[in-house]
Amino acid sequence: MPEPYFWHENDGSYIASPATGGPWEPGLQHGGPPSALLAHAAEQAARDAGREDLTAVRFAGEFLGPVPVASLRVSINVVRSARSGMLVDAELAAAGRTCLHARVWLVRRADTAGVAAAEQTTPVPQAAGDLGADFPYGRSIDWRPVRGSLHEPGPGVTWARPLLDLLPGRPLSGLQRAVLIGDSASGISAELDWQSWTFMNIDLDVHLARPVAGDWLLMDAVTQLGSAGSALARATLSDCRGTVGSTAQTLLLARR
Repeated sequence: MPEPYFWHENDGSYIASPATGGPWEPGLQHGGPPSALLAHAAEQAARDAGREDLTAVRFAGEFLGPVPVASLRVSINVVRSARSGMLVDAELAAAGRTCLHARVWLVRRADTAGVAAAEQTTPVPQAAGDLGADFPYGRSIDWRPVRGSLHEPGPGVTWARPLLDLLPGRPLSGLQRAVLIGDSASGISAELDWQSWTFMNIDLDVHLARPVAGDWLLMDAVTQLGSAGSALARATLSDCRGTVGSTAQTLLLARR
């Protein structure tokens, strides 16, 4: 069986697999897998509290430092628990240093289909294209580009489906899938040359209007370069039923 992104050890720690590796430096993770791990931890905290009636719909992550491909510790705090929802605070640490902090909102499920707009989206291409994501995390995703690539400046549109479980035998939830894939929006819409610039994101916000349907997500992403050392990458997320949510990332621009 393919390795997962993480293994959960008996002492409560998580071991990152090589598949989490990102594009910037060997030994450092792509932002998607550790963000999805904190989304998982928040959802598990809700289940542990007996809240099977909740769906995770929002992730707000802050990267306080690079996340290594190494042993990690997760800590959880339930900030708010009410009938209508739960807010969970989660932190990820490596070697005693906090490297990722996130807040996850889970809301109570209710039937509001009668007021939801009917939507349609484009079909998933039958053949995989060349997105140019030749690094460990990139190879763990089934990419089906519609327009653009990592090495073609400008907006990008691509379908994506993770090929690995987050943890052994634990399929991804909708928010975990959206976070795992959504952190790639700044890459597929890159406006700068990867060889001359770095544009790492310091945060990741993901909002869902409803639960994700199916395994595939479509990212329609664009990056807006700023004049003072930062940029903003935004993406609309769609699934097999239509538009499902959005992502936003603040980028730090620096010449290599």
